[in-house]
Amino acid sequence: MKNLTRILVIMMLSAACLLHASPLSAQSETYMDAIRSLQEGDYAKAARLLKQEMAANPGNDAACYYYANILMASGGNPDNASIEKNLKKALELSPDNYWYKYTLALFYQQTERPELCSRLLEELIASHPKKSSLYFDAASAYLQQNDVDNALASLDKISAIGGKSEMIAIAKMDLLMKKGGDNGKEAYEFLEKYYEDCKTPRLASMLGDWYQQTYRDSLAIARYSEAIEMDGTYSPAYYGRAHVYQTLRQYDNYFNDIHKFLGDKDMDPRMKSEYIINLMEVPQFIVAFPAEIDSMMVETHMAHPTDSALNNAISLYYYRTDRNYYAIELMRQNTELYPDSYTLAFQYLLMLYYSKSWAGVTEEATEILKKWPENHDALLVRGDAYRRIGDNEAAIKDYEAMAATAPKDSTVIMQTYPSLGDLYFQTGNVSKSFKCYQKALKCDPDNSMVLNNYAYYMSLGKIKLKKAKEMSKKTIEKEPDNPTYLDTYAWILHLMGDDVEAKAVFKHAMLYGGKEQAAILDHYAEVLFSLKEYDLAYIYWNQAKAALTDPSEIEKIDKKLKERHAQQEAR
Repeated sequence: MKNLTRILVIMMLSAACLLHASPLSAQSETYMDAIRSLQEGDYAKAARLLKQEMAANPGNDAACYYYANILMASGGNPDNASIEKNLKKALELSPDNYWYKYTLALFYQQTERPELCSRLLEELIASHPKKSSLYFDAASAYLQQNDVDNALASLDKISAIGGKSEMIAIAKMDLLMKKGGDNGKEAYEFLEKYYEDCKTPRLASMLGDWYQQTYRDSLAIARYSEAIEMDGTYSPAYYGRAHVYQTLRQYDNYFNDIHKFLGDKDMDPRMKSEYIINLMEVPQFIVAFPAEIDSMMVETHMAHPTDSALNNAISLYYYRTDRNYYAIELMRQNTELYPDSYTLAFQYLLMLYYSKSWAGVTEEATEILKKWPENHDALLVRGDAYRRIGDNEAAIKDYEAMAATAPKDSTVIMQTYPSLGDLYFQTGNVSKSFKCYQKALKCDPDNSMVLNNYAYYMSLGKIKLKKAKEMSKKTIEKEPDNPTYLDTYAWILHLMGDDVEAKAVFKHAMLYGGKEQAAILDHYAEVLFSLKEYDLAYIYWNQAKAALTDPSEIEKIDKKLKERHAQQEAR
């Protein structure tokens, strides 16, 4: 049940009141032992004694009341019928008892019967009109019934009793916002008037937020400034005013204020994390003020050095500004601060991966798999890292291990078998490679990446070119402007002797990024050479050579150029 702490407090307060109000001789020894057990926190013993007391003295209203309270505070699945029965009996025996009626009202609220709750609270308010806490409870009960008007009236009565306060203003604001219908206009118009007689930093800052949202920048700055004048450490006002200054391009003022917000150790770091992430959505601002924003990150980190979410946000900033060392270091610190967190360890692994620190990836993934062997995702990441550094055998072992964790799971199949198909082909095991592609296509027959790779590797071996063509055609029908898929299809056409159509497909590929890929340029040149368009073929071979950085690949192009020149002369 809800509010167990509140129930226990009420129970102990009422116990103390009744114990001091009643002569000791008026109660049985069993009852007194029960109350002492209750005050000592031995609720099981107290409940047992109270049941004995109720059996011996059925007219003991207090015994009924406390027994019901113990049941309410027990948690789990309380016996609501017994609770209600005993609370009602206590109230029947003592109709004017404040605690009995109030606790029954609270019970009705918790058991989703707000209409019964509000009825009892109205009775209590009638007999205790100056007890302001009752009006808050009544407002809550009315709100449960979607009766916003009565809830608002209850808050107004509190103001009449004790005067205006920030708490009442915020509660009424929440109710008016729930009432809705005007995008908060009525709520903030109320707050404007209320603020005239109840000036607090929080209310001033709330008005500043409203003026900012409604593009009244000068009024927003005025309210934020009033909040700061009332409390020079009130960070939300600095945050709000900084945002206005940023909008107005008053950057000196912006940086002065935002530092107050970010450097405040008492501000919720989650709010700062969100701010940093949003800031990264404006890269031109980061480029314009790199030193100032670096300073903001350092100050924020120093305010909350152990907050993992904030470290992640700052790490992402360093990654996006090409300072991978700092990004990795912050993620590493998270793993040291929280060594039992798999999530943080995996985030660190991914940062190493995105930073292309392949040795770091394999090392960290190995540690993760030792510590959390049941979490297999690190196998995929490590396998890909091994693949990228050319250790295909180690990569195959990891992908095979991952596939074995859930051999019938379609997600795992598609995560592993396409990569295994590539790796087996690259290590010369063509039969296993094709079996892997076939298994993947059974799971997802229209997967363009698998269809393309399978078709391309078949073309390299000139195996079942008709089938390869059919598979490749599927990919360009789905993605007609993908240069890689166009290259595969055109190359298969070339191998099948259809150079005219192949040339047309390659020309299309050139329009969509093909000119930037050496392999596609090389293939296109071969087709042009077959069509005896020698000069154009040499142009594309030279473009392919210019796109390469690997000396061994450049040497292959040079060798090919010599061979083709010789072939041309022979023709």
